[in-house]
Amino acid sequence: MARITFFILCVVWICCSQVGCETPLKPIEADELLQQSMKSAIDRELEPLPDESEKRITTQPPALVEQELAERREELDAIGPDTDREDIVYDVGHDLLGREQEVDEINLHDVILSAVERNLFIQASSLQPSISAQEVTFAEAAFDALLFANADFEKLDQPEVQPVLAGTGAIGTGFNNSERYRFETGLRKRTTLGTTFEISTDLTRSQNHTSGITLSPDPAYLSTVRLGLTQPLMRGFGKDVNTASIRLSENAQQEDIEQLRLDLLEIVADTEEAYWNLVFAWHDIAIQQWLVMVGEDVRDILDRRRDFDTKPAQYADAVATVEQRKGDVIAARRRLRRASDLLKTLINDPKNTIGSEVLLKPSDSLIETPLEYSLRDSIVTAIGNRPEIKQSALAISDAQIRQNVADNLRLPQLNLLAQVAYLGLDNDAGNSYEDLNNGDFIDYVLGLSFEYPLGNRAAESDYQRARLQRTQALVNYWNTVQFVVLDVKSTLRDVITTYELIQARRSFRVAQAENLRTLLVEEETLASLTPEFLNLKFQRQEGLAIARAQELQAMVNFDSSVANLYRAMGIGLKMKQIVFEIPDPMADPDDLRPR
Repeated sequence: MARITFFILCVVWICCSQVGCETPLKPIEADELLQQSMKSAIDRELEPLPDESEKRITTQPPALVEQELAERREELDAIGPDTDREDIVYDVGHDLLGREQEVDEINLHDVILSAVERNLFIQASSLQPSISAQEVTFAEAAFDALLFANADFEKLDQPEVQPVLAGTGAIGTGFNNSERYRFETGLRKRTTLGTTFEISTDLTRSQNHTSGITLSPDPAYLSTVRLGLTQPLMRGFGKDVNTASIRLSENAQQEDIEQLRLDLLEIVADTEEAYWNLVFAWHDIAIQQWLVMVGEDVRDILDRRRDFDTKPAQYADAVATVEQRKGDVIAARRRLRRASDLLKTLINDPKNTIGSEVLLKPSDSLIETPLEYSLRDSIVTAIGNRPEIKQSALAISDAQIRQNVADNLRLPQLNLLAQVAYLGLDNDAGNSYEDLNNGDFIDYVLGLSFEYPLGNRAAESDYQRARLQRTQALVNYWNTVQFVVLDVKSTLRDVITTYELIQARRSFRVAQAENLRTLLVEEETLASLTPEFLNLKFQRQEGLAIARAQELQAMVNFDSSVANLYRAMGIGLKMKQIVFEIPDPMADPDDLRPR
């Protein structure tokens, strides 16, 4: 029995030495040629860009109009819709329940945090890495030890052929009447080299009921301890092949983590853009209300002159203009509510659900701070941080793993089978196992099995497909790098352009304010106000309102483009001081319900 124990310990040690106490997984590195190709994709895009020792800064064109009107700038700013006043009374109407509209003030920081924590799309996306983690565990379980057990009972009552020796008559009886009980249990374990170890024991109890024949011992207990292994020598041999499913599962989990980070970058940028659009919607309400107010002044003047020099058609035109402006206020209310509801959907705030009729009102003012930038640094940052780049690299790793497996499957199947069995026989189960210690009865089995399809077309075809897929993954990596570079350049141009547009739109607004101011001066000096003059006043009011809206829209576009630039660079979370944490795969699903 000591020899059996020693052999068992040796087998266990071999298992442990192959599997190890640590995970058998180490990422398959891409070959050197593949790594060089991936590096070339990045170097090609960075090569035309010089290293910049100093960063550039967004600038605005010279404001010649503002310089000429600098002395009257304060007066001109006071003309037209002052949308930045805190005492503006907004005419937003009633809610869908017919009640006075309730307004809740919000700020950008809280809105973004709420979107990151509560957005339902993000909550669903955050579950995927945990789901993938279970798939990794499922793949790793292929190397867990397997406990097996079998039990059977056999009762024989059948005729048998009797031997006859030299006419002396038949030997034995013409039938067999016996019963047999058998129980087997053991452990089976597969290692990362493809080896399958098996340790088992079985006990068989047999008893003879055939009359005329006496057996010894009867009942008989046959005990057996078997130690065996099956080792692929060619196809299916090696860690790379046997752990391929685990590596692919780990890559899938990492890809889901990167997808979650991508979704977070998108939701942060989308939420900030929705926030600034809501800011503009409130400004737009103020602009439309101002147009109604100044339009009513003109209409009232024409009403008072109807008996003097105002024709009915001219007065009707003024009334129509005012009514049109009132309609614009109603349309602006709709845009405001739509912008508020869109932001509610993104942030999923339990205090202000999408079903509530509370109107969100931003407390942050539009930002016009110049931005420092470097094209090369922005691209390098994006390549190092964009989730899509990492996902494409993981796709190459997947393709490399599948190619290695397909390459191995081209080999012939040659398996080694080895087994040793110790046997003991007695009329008692305990004594039967004691007999094993003597080692008198030992069976050995050693064999090889070979298999190879003629032509091997299926395996060769699968290998060529894997090679093409790896090349395809590399081409997709190059394409992703180009897409990221294009995204960074486009968003950076948007930042530069929208910042320049702010000054251009402001100059336009100042010029329109000067146009209206000169008209107001003439209005005070003219002895009579003709309908034509008042119609011109209508037009210049419209021009000033449009210019103010364009100025505000340029500021909104600038703030949104900065958020999109940070998204394109992959640093949107960092810029908002949001720490990205990988979800706990062991978390209770009941704790991950929508909030």
